[in-house]
Amino acid sequence: MVKKRFQIQGMHCVGCAMTVDGAIEDLPGVKTASTNYARQIVDVEYDEKKTGEVQIINAVQQAGYKATAE
Repeated sequence: MVKKRFQIQGMHCVGCAMTVDGAIEDLPGVKTASTNYARQIVDVEYDEKKTGEVQIINAVQQAGYKATAE
């Protein structure tokens, strides 16, 4: 398992954070996604053999937000 932090742009509320969490947690190999909308970050723990940074960033973008790896 790997833990990585991603910077998120476009979140305005707890609902936004829940949307980001859900989009990431739907990916195979993701154990946890913990979003903090006030800090505009998400910490993700995942199996890098099943998913990676590109898939996480794409999932966030498909949910309507912008993500970059820290």
